[in-house]
Amino acid sequence: MLSLDLQKLQIFCEVARQRSFTRAAEALYLTQPTVSQQVQALERQIGVRLFERLAKEVYLTEAGKVLYSKAVNLLSQAQETEQAVREAAGISAGSLDLGVGVTLATYVLPELLRRFKMSYNSPSNGAVKFEIALGNTEALAQKLLKNEVDLALVGTPMEPHPLLEIHPFLEDKLIMICSPSDVWAAEGRSSVNLSEIGNRTMLVRERGSALQAFASQMLEVAHTQAENYLVMANLEAIKRSVEIGLGVAIVPALSVRRELESSRLHVMDIDGAKVGRTFVYAHHKDKELTRPARAFLEVIKAYAGYSIPAEAEA
Repeated sequence: MLSLDLQKLQIFCEVARQRSFTRAAEALYLTQPTVSQQVQALERQIGVRLFERLAKEVYLTEAGKVLYSKAVNLLSQAQETEQAVREAAGISAGSLDLGVGVTLATYVLPELLRRFKMSYNSPSNGAVKFEIALGNTEALAQKLLKNEVDLALVGTPMEPHPLLEIHPFLEDKLIMICSPSDVWAAEGRSSVNLSEIGNRTMLVRERGSALQAFASQMLEVAHTQAENYLVMANLEAIKRSVEIGLGVAIVPALSVRRELESSRLHVMDIDGAKVGRTFVYAHHKDKELTRPARAFLEVIKAYAGYSIPAEAEA
């Protein structure tokens, strides 16, 4: 079977286009003897003459014309193949599959994407296509293990796993929120003890959510339980329900900035409980991270954590 060298074919095609070994050498940044030697080696390999040399120009023979038409297509396919492989490896433009917890997707991810676009996207790098999967911490950990996402950004607690690397990148704290018309707000309460929620309705995330797990741990340590629970799938629904007086909720401080600015929620510290919370990024230990994934990790590492709103610190 004939084995053709793509570099020799590229040189051959350039000579055919330029009708000159000298001009082809200049176009390819090679010496003229190198170009001549490569074409001669190709002719010996195939066993036919590819050019007629007349005066100062060269012309394709009939065999050369056939090879030229095939070689142009072959080089084009080779270039497309290389580009596809590079994109799949993330060396040039490509895609980045992210798994993101709902809280982070709503309140942190937009800023991370903005910073990534400013620092990474360029004519040389190309534009990166993001595929973003939302889910709770437990579900996204499974996606990492199944290689369905490259990186995951989630809240703690995240169960350790021997195949996952988990790194903290953002610190926050949990606070209690109620409606501005709630009795706690009317009393001007700046803090509340978990023992006081026994007769209150609490709005919580679904099981599997890191926020739900963290809040449950807090209540368990305090040896207390709310009288009633309303389980909701996302934090925005919880905040809206609290706002209209359906109950109280434990939420990340970073999630209520806008509501505090517009006085739509009343915020209180939680006494006698560990309220610090860490958000982490995770990836599979055995997965080779693509260039966009590594660049996105640098953005994450440089990201400055949100400060706790002053009203939540009182």
